[in-house]
Amino acid sequence: MKIYLVRHGQSEGNVRELWYGSSDLPLTDLGRQQAREAGEKLRDVTFAACYASPLIRALDTAKLVMEGRSEPMHIVPDLREQHMGLFEPKTVQEIRAEDPAFFRALMADWIHLTPPEGEPFDTGLAPRVARVLDELVARGEDCLIVAHNGPLVFAISYLLGLPIEAAGRFYLKQGCYSMIEIDREHIYNPSHALMRYYNK
Repeated sequence: MKIYLVRHGQSEGNVRELWYGSSDLPLTDLGRQQAREAGEKLRDVTFAACYASPLIRALDTAKLVMEGRSEPMHIVPDLREQHMGLFEPKTVQEIRAEDPAFFRALMADWIHLTPPEGEPFDTGLAPRVARVLDELVARGEDCLIVAHNGPLVFAISYLLGLPIEAAGRFYLKQGCYSMIEIDREHIYNPSHALMRYYNK
């Protein structure tokens, strides 16, 4: 089984350097171009279906990647980005100025620290994304997931059988795809779930 991962293209939030997990900001012109580039890279790849976050930047990316294809596309709410609470949608500079000490701590351990009134990564985002992954792996079909950096880096760590802290060691570039191949007989055993492509 092969799971292809695509992060959404550049959004208006990226350009403005916002923390905006659940804020529904659209793609820029460059973001739409990046989505088409990812789709072109996957032109000759076959998969059973595409699963996309409902947030507009990911959903529009998925639509552009899927242009000209016949595979079904499913909107999956649990693939949405982490909600950043009171930090949304503020700039990094604003957040750092409000509480420099907490900002430094959060940057050092965003897996376990949570923005005020936000969604925890380890006990919020992680279990909901894991449920989606478990369902997809149980089906055993090659598939495409189009979502956000947070859910996708967790997916990499989870599927490879790595500790959740390893998610912070990955970063998915826009306009690229990554792929993990899984032997269903040995699911989540690191020797049988292999990262074949990363930011290709």
